[in-house]
Amino acid sequence: MTQRLESAMRAARRAGKILENKFNTARTIKSKGKRDIVTDADYAADRAVRRVIQSRFPRDYFLSEEDSKSARAALWKRANADGAALWVVDPLDGTTNYAHHIPSFCVSLALYRAGRVELGVVYDPLRDEMFAAERGAGASLNGKPIHVSATRAFQNAVIGMEYARDPKLRARTVRVLRRVVARATSARAIGAAALSLCYVARGRTDGYFHFSLSPWDVAAAACIVEEAGGRVTTPQGNAWSVHSRAFVVSNGALHAALLKCNK
Repeated sequence: MTQRLESAMRAARRAGKILENKFNTARTIKSKGKRDIVTDADYAADRAVRRVIQSRFPRDYFLSEEDSKSARAALWKRANADGAALWVVDPLDGTTNYAHHIPSFCVSLALYRAGRVELGVVYDPLRDEMFAAERGAGASLNGKPIHVSATRAFQNAVIGMEYARDPKLRARTVRVLRRVVARATSARAIGAAALSLCYVARGRTDGYFHFSLSPWDVAAAACIVEEAGGRVTTPQGNAWSVHSRAFVVSNGALHAALLKCNK
């Protein structure tokens, strides 16, 4: 295990403890825009992650969902120009669940450098589940290797998904969902994208789709899925990047069938 992966896991646990402690207490909720909120717990977890990472790697860049849009744009530009390490962090993925006391949320950290994600960590504090991966080293859950499911027939598949905030993308999601549930066993929306992707990596679900993700939603978990033997692309079947918005994720065997549902 590299020092950066070890530090990422420590940071995720530190933030996760804060989220767990605040989960059943009163919290401050603010609107960030249509169907988008932020809580005091987001900010507290964000500070905890920064302290751990920056104390160990003070020269690394740090990009969080809680940063301003202009700050994020400047960080991407600077990191790409320098080839420096950039941490892409969602201190609380599943904020709406968290605000409504629904026990499905996580902390997500990815290390991005030279155009690719080098490692990813996703931590579910309520279940104490630490998903982690480094490029070329496989994926793990609480230190034990994990792999995607062996499901080969789409009719036996359980597919994860989430609803986008944009009305047009929501309508598109519903159209695709109709095709999925007509052919698969079932579909699930747990309200935390990073966690949903990790469920594909663990083999709990067989695929996933979403049409409006941000880098901090997907960077860590996509790395984990690929290192667990799964496949991650755009709905057109093209290679993904941290700046892709729409994703199709699968165990590999079902990828063509899931892409077909997205046409």
